[in-house]
Amino acid sequence: MATHGDQFVRDPGAPGPQGTEQGPRASGVGRHERSNLMKEKLRIWFVCCAVVLHPAMAHAQQVVTVGEYDFPPFSDATEGSTSLTHDLIAAMNAFQKKYIFKSVHTSSKRRFSHFDEKKYDLIFFESIGWGWQGKDIEASKVIMRGGAVYISRAAKDKDQRYFADLKGKTIWGILGYHYGFANYNADPEFLAKNFNAHLINSQEGLIDAAVKGRADVSVVTKEYLQIALYKRPELHEQILVSDILDAANQYTILVRKGIKPDVTEINKLLTEMEDAGIFNKIWGKYGLK
Repeated sequence: MATHGDQFVRDPGAPGPQGTEQGPRASGVGRHERSNLMKEKLRIWFVCCAVVLHPAMAHAQQVVTVGEYDFPPFSDATEGSTSLTHDLIAAMNAFQKKYIFKSVHTSSKRRFSHFDEKKYDLIFFESIGWGWQGKDIEASKVIMRGGAVYISRAAKDKDQRYFADLKGKTIWGILGYHYGFANYNADPEFLAKNFNAHLINSQEGLIDAAVKGRADVSVVTKEYLQIALYKRPELHEQILVSDILDAANQYTILVRKGIKPDVTEINKLLTEMEDAGIFNKIWGKYGLK
């Protein structure tokens, strides 16, 4: 410390009161800290402004899970294949930005337990009468009408009367599906005991079983058969198709109660998409109406 007359002159490099450091180096550090603090305040201010000006940034799109099992042409588990469910999910995601609909794999038999376990909240091209009674679920408006038909190996002495009585005939169907001839009871033991039913996992297999005579009668989804006849025109000569339906189906979207979107919101979205002609474009891709 130096003195000048009766005044003390502090060395610029000497410690200040309470151990603080004085002089050019200390003041430089203070300015640096204040600068960083100001930059941080500005950054927070800009983020807040961005959220206010763009509310979507504050609310991410909600993911809505859609159960999907092998049910061609509505859903096809074959690798690389497309389906009505895939196309409808893509169209719904493109049409609105509030939700992201996402497919979750299940099976025809386990779709009920998977729903109870909350592995998904919606399921497309389904009917509430297919074993959903009593569950916490609601049906949307009908999005397509169709059904299931009987087919059998073609023969000269075989006509529509062949389908009038199924008693004593071997009937092939899909495991987990609900059929009209069995009053929609899908229990495999019940079907085997009462209707001599053989259950497999492929509608293509049902057609082949009928063509080769392994099945007296196969029950095939009308929409799938329509596509198969287009792809395999020789089937027109190989099988007899019933004029009567095993069941007339009204396909809907089943929605878990208490979620968003609820069934009212789903119906509104479906109506808007239908009015925009989106359904016709999707159905037309598969030759359906």
